Amino acid sequence: MNKQLIIKYTLLLSFSGLTMQSWAQQRGEVQDQEFIIRKDRVLTLPTQPRNFERIPVLPTPKSNLNFNYKVEPFFLSLPPLEIKPEAAQKSFPRNLEELYPGFAKLGFGNYTSPLVELRYNNWEDGDYNFGVKVKHEGFYTGPVGGANSAENHTSVGLNGTLFRDYFELYGKVNYDRDAYNFYGYDPDNELLADFITPENIFNTFKVKAGISNLEKMSELNYDANIGVRLFNDSFAAVENEFLINGKADFWFSEYMKTEVNGNLSLTRPADELYRDINRNYFKIQPNVVYRKGGLHLSAGANIIFENDITANKKSDFHVYPAINASYMIQDGFGVYAGYEGDVLRKTYYDFVMENPFLGPSEQLLNTTQNILAKAGVKGVINGEFSYEAGVAVGQFANMHFFTSDPVDTLKFNLVYDSDTRLINYNAKVNWEYQDWYKLTGAVNYYQYTLTDLQAAFHRPEWEFTLGNTFKPTEKLLIHANANLMGGIVAFNPGIEGTTVLPAILDLHIKADYKITDRFSIFAVGNNLLNQRNQRFLNYPVRGIQGIGGLTVKF
Repeated sequence: MNKQLIIKYTLLLSFSGLTMQSWAQQRGEVQDQEFIIRKDRVLTLPTQPRNFERIPVLPTPKSNLNFNYKVEPFFLSLPPLEIKPEAAQKSFPRNLEELYPGFAKLGFGNYTSPLVELRYNNWEDGDYNFGVKVKHEGFYTGPVGGANSAENHTSVGLNGTLFRDYFELYGKVNYDRDAYNFYGYDPDNELLADFITPENIFNTFKVKAGISNLEKMSELNYDANIGVRLFNDSFAAVENEFLINGKADFWFSEYMKTEVNGNLSLTRPADELYRDINRNYFKIQPNVVYRKGGLHLSAGANIIFENDITANKKSDFHVYPAINASYMIQDGFGVYAGYEGDVLRKTYYDFVMENPFLGPSEQLLNTTQNILAKAGVKGVINGEFSYEAGVAVGQFANMHFFTSDPVDTLKFNLVYDSDTRLINYNAKVNWEYQDWYKLTGAVNYYQYTLTDLQAAFHRPEWEFTLGNTFKPTEKLLIHANANLMGGIVAFNPGIEGTTVLPAILDLHIKADYKITDRFSIFAVGNNLLNQRNQRFLNYPVRGIQGIGGLTVKF
């Protein structure tokens, strides 16, 4: 048995050795390996908190419900979805007034005064817009002799704008007809019982076309236009004018820019006493403007060429400085000052619009502003009340005035003073309280020193204006204004001397009440104190005059 056991153990060891060798060859052998044992390395483990309570085992929820989902097929005959890409457009809200492109105003009052006004503006098309207006207002009876002091005014206009990517083209056509009667006579004179006053009708036709850039905040801005004005009256006055106006500015930085303004006026006036006159006027104004913080400074020049013929005139070419500055010392208080010379363009149309009872003129002259120096203070209180007060001192040549014609006292003559010194004291205020009240006021006092005339005929010595706007409710708007003027000296041919006209006081009230978004009513009252105001000698204005009516938007 021992031999058999030895043989069995020998075979077993031999088989095990072969098996280990085969397994080692299949898994690979480790050869030439080194193992390093470091005694100084310490492994540290965090302290494990001890659980003192065992988490209870929650019962397993059971449900007796069975959820069965039944799918029902639905068949709809829908067309395939069509996607049309479009550029995003932002919707800008607009006021209710913009929903109605047109409005009509109809009214009537005493002194046989109809009022008709129609306006229509089309802005729906993106590339252009246009507007049309028609207005007629008449006073077919007046303060002296009924129809002898009538007047009426008619205006028709058309304007439009064509927009392009970077600029716009604009134009305007306008016709005005203004009719006045020379009613400056004595109606109590028995010899004038059947007198019919002569009527003078002004016809004015204007055309204007221009180009301007759209982006006004760009570095370079420009605006240029040309125009024609044709004017005539019922007698012999005719004046045609060709105009070219342009302006451009370029911003060097956020604080500094340069600008240039140019004006060209070519007129051919004619009247009973002159014919074939060419009055040319050209003016260019280069200027540099600096604005930073509370400082505003502009410095430039007025360069003028004009060909009026006057006594002691040295040249048709003029160069004057133009400097203006203002500085806000504090948030609500500042000072300003300026010094400027200029030649102020004056045409027959300007004179007759100032005094519609002007007769034939002998000569038309521009006003030369040799010196105009001004200084003052301005500021704001509590962000609501703003004010300004100052004084201006000037020296002028060929300043115009009006005197009654000694032969035909119904009309006025145009006269000039060769050397006029003027001091003007002025102040103005503006106060706006919340959204329902606004106050504006201005006062001026003038002191004239003349060379050729006895007085500053038909120019006021002082002026005062006061405006009030009330909006007690969203539907009611009230305007209450007062205009005062005094110290007017007139030449009276009857006494061959001067007369001081009574002070002018005109109180004006207007109210608008909105019934609906489309309909509103209005009422206007003029000269509510019933004053016989005379802006020009022997021409009293209408007494209490009122008009009421309806406004319709469409």
